[in-house]
Amino acid sequence: MAAEEYEHRATGPVRFVRDFVELPLAFEVAGPLLARQSAEWLSAIATEVTEDDAGLRAVLGVRTGPLRTPVAIRLATPRRVVEGEVQLPMTWEGAQTPWLFPRLDGLLGVSALGATLCQLWLEGSYRPPLGRPGQLIDQALLYRVADATIRRFLLRVASALVELGAAAS
Repeated sequence: MAAEEYEHRATGPVRFVRDFVELPLAFEVAGPLLARQSAEWLSAIATEVTEDDAGLRAVLGVRTGPLRTPVAIRLATPRRVVEGEVQLPMTWEGAQTPWLFPRLDGLLGVSALGATLCQLWLEGSYRPPLGRPGQLIDQALLYRVADATIRRFLLRVASALVELGAAAS
């Protein structure tokens, strides 16, 4: 079953995640790069990028501990909620075995911090899969893997945006 067809049925407590990195770019550069050229920066970090009516879908090889598993990321239409901030609604789940990995629903965004500095951030929530055993494993260990995976993703996106920003200058 394809990841976008999978109906997420996990139950139990929700785990919230948030992380950020600083971008040495003006918001006037970083905001449009994230919003309008998402296919370009996604292509720099993904093995596959497709576009359909729901938005962009990318498959990335993500390292989770000793495993490297493909994840499908779907980005919806960007939005500006406040001045100096761009948000991309996103969903992140296992590309081949969505029932085995948690599905993250969240936002990827860029916020202005100063004249030449932005913050790239990701916030969202997920429910550990596999019922009570999955919750216990997540509580003991896997939430750290999720945090580290999100950090690596943000660093890869930041690197791609900085490269695109330098090329545009």
